[in-house]
Amino acid sequence: MDGQLYTRTEPVLLPLYPRLILSTLRELGYEEQQIFAGLDLQANQLQDENYRLTIEQHEQFILRALDLTGDPHLAIRLNQRRGAETGNLALLAVANSGQIAKALDLITRYFKIVTRVFSIRSFTATDEQAVMHIDVHVEHELVIYFAISAFVLFLDRFFLDALNQAHLVRRVALPVPPPAGFEVVNAQFPFEMAFDQSAANVSFDRELLDQPMQQADPQTVRLLLEMTERQLAEADAETSLVGAVKLLLIEQIAAPPKLNEAARHLGLSPRTLRRKLAAADTTYQTLLDGIRLKMALRLLKETKSPLAAIAYELGFSTASDFGRAFRKWTGHSPSTLRNR
Repeated sequence: MDGQLYTRTEPVLLPLYPRLILSTLRELGYEEQQIFAGLDLQANQLQDENYRLTIEQHEQFILRALDLTGDPHLAIRLNQRRGAETGNLALLAVANSGQIAKALDLITRYFKIVTRVFSIRSFTATDEQAVMHIDVHVEHELVIYFAISAFVLFLDRFFLDALNQAHLVRRVALPVPPPAGFEVVNAQFPFEMAFDQSAANVSFDRELLDQPMQQADPQTVRLLLEMTERQLAEADAETSLVGAVKLLLIEQIAAPPKLNEAARHLGLSPRTLRRKLAAADTTYQTLLDGIRLKMALRLLKETKSPLAAIAYELGFSTASDFGRAFRKWTGHSPSTLRNR
């Protein structure tokens, strides 16, 4: 985008990084069969304006891109593809918001429309500092590094023209260790990257927040925000139910409730719960399997607990039942993965 500010008002697409990743992989010569093999995702879904990727689809697609390219710093390459992104309603509103601080407020409010890999919990600005606090929703360290660095690189570049090429971002804190080879690419980040931090956040140059955007149109902003609020309401409706189901399953994973029991707990009929989860492109069993798999991987890698104990902790009757499920999920036995 090169920091350009939009003048058009028709709905357009968001700077969807999975879509941008796909075009980058195609340019690098990868075939769609390679890119999407084994993924619960297809190219035509990324082109569908109404299709929202789940957290798992985001994570798996990013991992596939990183694996194919062998480049943990792929976010830098994406950021160098100037003009490759397209904007969305929220981004149009940001561009017309009139002031940098207001623009960051809007980004904070509408960010969940863009991705589910992480969310912006809050943006706070005092006389001394300005910080955007981030909540991460995935566990893979390289995905966290990719997603946050891609977002912040884009964010910093988006405001360059409005700030006469001054960099708004000052520091990015990441709750992961530095990836391999970071010292080689460190200079390509125009801000400090701090790793192994207790939480993820982005710090901004406080003195720049009161700077005006180059374009400000209150009427355009009002119309855009009305449409964006509808998108946000749809995203909230999906993510809140999925999040509630996941929380319930995590809390009761040793004896996970049946779908009927979960529906009653959530104040829904079983049919309604199935329908709403289907609308969010998932199922109750998919959510349960995903939680069990992530917990199993963590327990296998980080503890020496016997397989029977892990099986019991994840709500399986026997170690054999756990082993069969694990092989179905990964193609490997639990002991094989642990010994890698």
